[in-house]
Amino acid sequence: MKAYFLRLFEHEHWANAEVLASYLQVEQPPARAIELLSHMVSAQRIWIERLQGVSSATKVWELYKKEQLKDLLAANFNDLNALLESVDFNRMVTYRNSLGAVFTSSASDILTHLALHAAYHRGQVVQLLKGHVSPLPATDYIFYYR
Repeated sequence: MKAYFLRLFEHEHWANAEVLASYLQVEQPPARAIELLSHMVSAQRIWIERLQGVSSATKVWELYKKEQLKDLLAANFNDLNALLESVDFNRMVTYRNSLGAVFTSSASDILTHLALHAAYHRGQVVQLLKGHVSPLPATDYIFYYR
């Protein structure tokens, strides 16, 4: 399972970088795009910290400056890779969501959610960039590994 998640997050890091690079090419991008990119970074950080057993001070809709995103994404990727070295994929993790409700999920379900969550929001950002940048980034998993 470790090898699978390593590949999944390697793709995610690449795909996030592709979308961010396209976003940075746009002189006046839609405001919603930076909100979504920031949310992707924040959500990753929150879930990483939940898996580490740390209480997160990060806000789920924290807004970052575009100049911060590359380094924040890289830090998240590095922390995910380190986490994958020792995580028990079957471990149950209890956490509070942003509204304070308590939930318990397996580490593998959380990691899967992380990857799917980012893909969803990357798609939203790419839609927002349509008409602002060409070509649009192709970020499909299979495209990366071909």
